[in-house]
Amino acid sequence: MNILVVCTSSGRGGLELHARREARFLADEAGINCHLVAQENSCIAECVADGGVRALYLNWHFKALPLFSALKLARYIDDNEIDLIHFHWGNDQPFVAIAKYFAKRKPMLVYTRHMAITRHKKDRYHRFIYGQLDLVLTVSNQVRQEALMYFPLAPSQIKLLYLGVAAVNADKAAERCAQFKGVANNHVFNIGMFGRVEHGKGQHLLVEAVAVLVERGLDVSATIIGHVMDQDYADQLKQTIEKKALSDRFEFVDFIHHPMEIMPCFDAITLLTYCETFGLVLVEAMRAGVAVIGTNAGGVPEIIIDNESGLLIPPGDAAALAESLARLYDDDAFKRSLVLRAQQRADALFDETNNFNALMAVLKDVDGTH
Repeated sequence: MNILVVCTSSGRGGLELHARREARFLADEAGINCHLVAQENSCIAECVADGGVRALYLNWHFKALPLFSALKLARYIDDNEIDLIHFHWGNDQPFVAIAKYFAKRKPMLVYTRHMAITRHKKDRYHRFIYGQLDLVLTVSNQVRQEALMYFPLAPSQIKLLYLGVAAVNADKAAERCAQFKGVANNHVFNIGMFGRVEHGKGQHLLVEAVAVLVERGLDVSATIIGHVMDQDYADQLKQTIEKKALSDRFEFVDFIHHPMEIMPCFDAITLLTYCETFGLVLVEAMRAGVAVIGTNAGGVPEIIIDNESGLLIPPGDAAALAESLARLYDDDAFKRSLVLRAQQRADALFDETNNFNALMAVLKDVDGTH
């Protein structure tokens, strides 16, 4: 079975990291003849360097002509006898669908939808594009309900499959945390926030909450980890931090390839997106043994059971975030109980090997392979 994984996004978020892990799993663990379409210098393409995955690189100056890109991909499909294409990024859908249309082999086409869906896709153009799909997998039930409403597909073509993450390597995490120097070493309670730095991710809410906690006399720090997508927003965050005299309590760290290895450095990890479709960082933190706080919106409530495996707060509510952090700060026994139950839940529902085995079963079913 020849599988082609497609993700030409240049981002460094959960979607891209998951696509990279999938390509490596298919090649290394499942023994699949795995091919990859990506941008040459993207984080996804890095899995090729370790061997086992063959790559076709399509960079953005090339993709500016989608028909040309689609024809090149169609030739690649035929030349390499691709049986099934699995893509993750919505922007790849048009040229992948057109490539299937022009390819002689007509591979099965599976799309994992990671993002929210906000409008109908039932006009003539989208009916053609979606007509090339054989199956849509959604990362949360929330996204599945949106897909059922907006996509021109039968319900049987839309299935839920949660993402999974690997268990943290305790020895590696201990080594990385020992090397991870910064403000977290100087304070009693340390908060981590992982994700792209942009307004929608809500880093400003963490700044507001830390200011409240410091006024109460709590010894807290916060580390914001992720690639800056909006430089103006990042500059405003730093100006606010300086204005509130919090510079000794905040640190900014660029994107980290293996975030789970430093998650145990923190007492709590927050996800403050206004409407996250899934929340992979929460699953990573739960499996890494760290207390989590997330917004009560999107797919996050499918991950966190409030007051049992983490804490949920209303989106955009810095005061509620401060209260939740203060609760974890003041009640270590409660925090440890959340961590234990969160690990049990994440191990059961969001294990990477189980997820990829389930994915393989789905792909083989679509392909008719037994």
